[in-house]
Amino acid sequence: MNSNQASLPLADILVVDDTPDNLRLLSVMLTEHGYKVRKVINGQLALTVVQMAPPDLILLDINMPIMNGYEVCQKLKSDPKTQEVPIIFLSALDEALDKVNAFAVGGVDYITKPFQLEEVLARIEHQLKLYFLQKQLNKKNVQLQQEIQERQKTEAEIQLLLTLTQSVSLAPDFSCALGVVLSNLCAAIGFSYGEAWTISADGRVLECSPTWYLERKGKDAAQIVAIERFRKYSEELTFRLDEGLPGRVWNRGQSEWILDVSVELNSFFLRASLAKECGLKTALGVPIITSSISCGEQGNQVHQVLAVLVFFLESRQEDERVLKLVQAVAAQLARVMQQKQAEEALRVSEEKFSKAFRCSPDSIAIATFNDGRYIEVNDSFLSTSGYTRNQVIGHTASELNLVVNPKESTQIRRLLQKQGVVRNKEFNYRNKLGMLRTVLLSAELIELDRQTCILTVCKDITERKQIEEQLIKSEERWQLVIQGNNDGIWDWNLKTNEIFFSPRWKEILGYKDYEMVNCSDEWTTRIHPDDFARVMTTNQNYLQKKSLYYSMEYRLRCKDSTYKWVMCRGQALWDKEGKPVRIVGSTRDITQSKQAAEALQQSEAREREKATQLELTLAELKLTQAQLIQSEKMSCLGQMIAGVAHEINNPMSFIYGNLTPAREYLRDLIRLIEIYQQTYPNPTPEIQQVASEIDFEFVLDDWQKLITSMEIGAERIQDIVLSLRNFSRLDESELKLINIHEGIDNTLLIVNHRLKAMSVRTAGNDSVLRSEIQVIKNYGQLPLITCYASQLNQVFMNLLNNAIDALENQPFPRVITIRTELKNQESRLANKEKSSPTPHSSLTIPSVVIRIADNGTGMNEEVQQKIFDPFFTTKPVGSGTGLGLSISHQIVVEKHKGYMNCVSTSGQGTEFIVEIPVNRIDTTDRRGERPFALTNSPSKGNLRKS
Repeated sequence: MNSNQASLPLADILVVDDTPDNLRLLSVMLTEHGYKVRKVINGQLALTVVQMAPPDLILLDINMPIMNGYEVCQKLKSDPKTQEVPIIFLSALDEALDKVNAFAVGGVDYITKPFQLEEVLARIEHQLKLYFLQKQLNKKNVQLQQEIQERQKTEAEIQLLLTLTQSVSLAPDFSCALGVVLSNLCAAIGFSYGEAWTISADGRVLECSPTWYLERKGKDAAQIVAIERFRKYSEELTFRLDEGLPGRVWNRGQSEWILDVSVELNSFFLRASLAKECGLKTALGVPIITSSISCGEQGNQVHQVLAVLVFFLESRQEDERVLKLVQAVAAQLARVMQQKQAEEALRVSEEKFSKAFRCSPDSIAIATFNDGRYIEVNDSFLSTSGYTRNQVIGHTASELNLVVNPKESTQIRRLLQKQGVVRNKEFNYRNKLGMLRTVLLSAELIELDRQTCILTVCKDITERKQIEEQLIKSEERWQLVIQGNNDGIWDWNLKTNEIFFSPRWKEILGYKDYEMVNCSDEWTTRIHPDDFARVMTTNQNYLQKKSLYYSMEYRLRCKDSTYKWVMCRGQALWDKEGKPVRIVGSTRDITQSKQAAEALQQSEAREREKATQLELTLAELKLTQAQLIQSEKMSCLGQMIAGVAHEINNPMSFIYGNLTPAREYLRDLIRLIEIYQQTYPNPTPEIQQVASEIDFEFVLDDWQKLITSMEIGAERIQDIVLSLRNFSRLDESELKLINIHEGIDNTLLIVNHRLKAMSVRTAGNDSVLRSEIQVIKNYGQLPLITCYASQLNQVFMNLLNNAIDALENQPFPRVITIRTELKNQESRLANKEKSSPTPHSSLTIPSVVIRIADNGTGMNEEVQQKIFDPFFTTKPVGSGTGLGLSISHQIVVEKHKGYMNCVSTSGQGTEFIVEIPVNRIDTTDRRGERPFALTNSPSKGNLRKS
């Protein structure tokens, strides 16, 4: 193998010849020279082998059966896969035409048989060299073309970045910048739809930005409508910071490429079904991230996501180049926005500094450090110094005669040279009018236009210095006041909670000056416990400006553990914000005057108590007198009723007793007359005339009726007399068993005349007929009860009269309802009088309940609360004493240990409830309490009207 062969790579040579000897010869020769040799004996087989694995060179015989070498060459050259393979023809033909044909069909060389070994090797090496060189050239051309395309893409991307950078820089806000990026990226890369997601105002969720882009080229109307519907749905959607594609990209800060959103879980990609309807399959999410250097010791970068860009297109495999381009655009957008933010912050900062410089109440000046010439001053400097700007700029403080003590100026310059800064140094200067001013000077070296300058800030404290001097004098006067005042002086600093107590203040409590420290605890811990809350409340109200004056009296504990009364007055000092900062006040010992006042108050209290007791006694006397008068009235009424009943009863007994003899005498006379008629059937004319005149037959018949009527009337009068005696019960002053229904019926008999219909005169002197008051009685089966009968009748009388009065102006129907019932309940008296549970306190006893109700106008709650008060009445003056219900309540509750109540609703009538125990608790032996029997009431429990 020669040197040229050694420089060539190992070649694969296909030898095609129908002569086996030629095949063997060429195969051995080429193999010995290091070539890889494949052998075939016809053209068809050669085409098959070449298709399977194209060789580097083909030695092709021309004269072959079935398919000659020219035909094989033509087929190989027509196939792009094999057309570059060099072909050297082998032939015994040496005619020029044969060679021309061989080159015409694509051969690269021609070897005439019989061939020489060296010639064959030389031609093969030459063609292989040309082939490999051509192959390398083609490869380099392809590489060059790829490099050109890559460079063009890079240039286009760079141009896109430059264009976007310029457009974003000109965008007025972040939203417009996002619109520029979306439209340019979609147009440059081929995205169908682009949107942006930004953080909500509260920083909790991602919201779809109003900025979006739709590439309408190549899309039909239905697809555009579907994408717009997809957009509307996105506008109403929000993502948590780790939810969906935008949330995951935001949370991780990394881009994400989804090949097919339709196969993603709904929990990750919520809009999969809508995207499928739009024909959008592939999605790309890219974060826009800014970075800033943290203030930590390690200087780590802190990343902040500004937004997430999301792009959609029909379908595309993940493209690293596209991904990097979008990331680069996002990074550039972040840098531009960060730069704009920094520029805006710098502009705002400079503006703030400029405003602060101009508006500062302190004098601010900038002067060169070398010669001290002013280059800028603010308005405060000009107003305090008295110079104009033109007079100051370009001059020094010495030239303006501002310096009072040159040594102070020199000292400040030395400090600035050494430290670079001076803070709050007191300094004196002279203004244009020659007046001395005192300032707190702060200075610092700064670089301005590559020149070292001094920034000086002076706060005028001339007034403060004057105030301090006045305070010193005031403090001296204060000390004189403290020493010469008999009151204890205190000064409370509310910020530090320290209190200054004068020696006199401590002396009031029995302490020497050194025995107490100046703190608030020394005061608060000595306040009497009963006064503490009041003192603290008064203190807070004053500090909160709820009260105008700070003045209070309370007790303080002394050294000997006794308490002294003190009068404390004070005045607070508030700051500009209205917060209290200090209270100064005095404390005076008022123990003796307080004791004298307490003695006077006790004396006055005793006198007031006596007066109150006298008033109560007088009221009780008036009440007792009224009750006695009322009782006397009722007693007189009872006596009168009893006397009237007695006087009526005597003659009525005489009349009723003579009715029977009169009836018998009448029968005898009639019998005698009948005998006369039988004996003398023909009377004389005179007798006949008298019989005709008197109508003897009528007299006989009417006399019988007259006697019967007189008997009925006498019985009725006897019943009335009995009712009157039962009502008065003068002969029953002790507790007795009575029928409660009889008492009610007897009382109804007394007031019966008020129940009937009657004609009354109105204010206009007109006659008006009032309808009858209907009494509905619903009596239950009641036992005999132990009570004072006449007193209960008085109660029924008062309640019925009140009901009739309530119905006086009531239209028809006017109804009074009386109901009675037996009730078993726990004793109210036992529960009232016994505060602790005993066997008697839970005793259940029977009681009788009487309910008297009317359908009048009723009364309001205020009247109900006073209805049983003595002398309270709702009737006109002169129509009532106001004692009826009060006495009735006393009879029921105190005399009978019962219960009485009123239930009324305005406009719906009134009901009085009287509850009387069957056996009085204090007169019945509970150990052997006798049983009681039910009395049959006249109505036997049925509804009865009268």
